[in-house]
Amino acid sequence: MTELDAAIADVRAQPGRLLRVAAALYEAKKAGEKQVDLVRRTGYTREHIRRYIEDEKIRRGEIEPTERYLREQERAHKAAAS
Repeated sequence: MTELDAAIADVRAQPGRLLRVAAALYEAKKAGEKQVDLVRRTGYTREHIRRYIEDEKIRRGEIEPTERYLREQERAHKAAAS
Protein backbone atom coordinates (compact mmCIF):
# COMPACT_ATOMS: atom_id res chain seq x y z
CA MET A 1 0.00 0.00 0.00
CA THR A 2 2.88 2.40 0.57
CA GLU A 3 3.74 2.33 -3.16
CA LEU A 4 0.09 3.00 -4.02
CA ASP A 5 -0.06 5.95 -1.62
CA ALA A 6 3.15 7.38 -3.08
CA ALA A 7 1.87 6.97 -6.64
CA ILE A 8 -1.41 8.71 -5.82
CA ALA A 9 0.41 11.57 -4.09
CA ASP A 10 2.64 11.97 -7.13
CA VAL A 11 -0.34 12.22 -9.49
CA ARG A 12 -2.05 14.76 -7.23
CA ALA A 13 1.10 16.90 -7.17
CA GLN A 14 1.40 16.96 -10.97
CA PRO A 15 -0.82 20.02 -11.63
CA GLY A 16 1.34 22.08 -9.27
CA ARG A 17 4.47 20.88 -10.98
CA LEU A 18 3.09 21.79 -14.39
CA LEU A 19 2.25 25.28 -13.11
CA ARG A 20 5.85 25.63 -11.96
CA VAL A 21 7.12 24.52 -15.40
CA ALA A 22 4.77 26.99 -17.11
CA ALA A 23 5.99 29.83 -14.90
CA ALA A 24 9.62 28.93 -15.58
CA LEU A 25 9.04 28.80 -19.34
CA TYR A 26 7.28 32.17 -19.19
CA GLU A 27 10.19 33.71 -17.30
CA ALA A 28 12.74 32.19 -19.69
CA LYS A 29 10.88 33.53 -22.72
CA LYS A 30 10.51 36.93 -21.05
CA ALA A 31 14.27 36.95 -20.41
CA GLY A 32 14.86 36.53 -24.14
CA GLU A 33 15.28 32.79 -24.57
CA LYS A 34 14.32 31.61 -28.02
CA GLN A 35 11.60 29.02 -28.38
CA VAL A 36 13.89 26.69 -30.34
CA ASP A 37 16.33 26.70 -27.41
CA LEU A 38 13.53 25.92 -24.97
CA VAL A 39 12.47 23.00 -27.19
CA ARG A 40 16.00 21.60 -27.19
CA ARG A 41 16.42 22.04 -23.47
CA THR A 42 13.07 20.66 -22.32
CA GLY A 43 12.11 18.15 -24.99
CA TYR A 44 8.64 19.68 -25.17
CA THR A 45 7.16 20.49 -28.57
CA ARG A 46 6.87 24.09 -29.75
CA GLU A 47 3.10 23.85 -29.30
CA HIS A 48 3.39 22.68 -25.68
CA ILE A 49 5.76 25.51 -24.87
CA ARG A 50 3.50 28.03 -26.59
CA ARG A 51 0.49 26.78 -24.62
CA TYR A 52 2.31 26.77 -21.28
CA ILE A 53 3.45 30.36 -21.85
CA GLU A 54 -0.01 31.43 -23.04
CA ASP A 55 -1.64 29.83 -19.99
CA GLU A 56 0.82 31.58 -17.68
CA LYS A 57 0.03 34.92 -19.30
CA ILE A 58 -3.66 34.24 -18.69
CA ARG A 59 -3.04 33.35 -15.03
CA ARG A 60 -1.05 36.58 -14.62
CA GLY A 61 -3.84 38.61 -16.20
CA GLU A 62 -1.76 39.75 -19.17
CA ILE A 63 -4.21 38.37 -21.75
CA GLU A 64 -7.84 37.28 -21.77
CA PRO A 65 -8.58 33.55 -21.40
CA THR A 66 -8.75 31.68 -24.70
CA GLU A 67 -11.44 29.17 -25.57
CA ARG A 68 -8.87 26.36 -25.31
CA TYR A 69 -7.90 27.52 -21.82
CA LEU A 70 -11.52 27.73 -20.68
CA ARG A 71 -12.28 24.25 -22.09
CA GLU A 72 -9.28 22.78 -20.27
CA GLN A 73 -10.26 24.49 -17.02
CA GLU A 74 -13.78 23.08 -17.27
CA ARG A 75 -12.45 19.61 -18.06
CA ALA A 76 -10.10 19.77 -15.06
CA HIS A 77 -12.95 20.97 -12.83
CA LYS A 78 -15.16 18.07 -13.93
CA ALA A 79 -12.33 15.58 -13.37
CA ALA A 80 -11.71 16.94 -9.88
CA ALA A 81 -15.42 16.74 -9.05
CA SER A 82 -15.66 13.06 -9.94
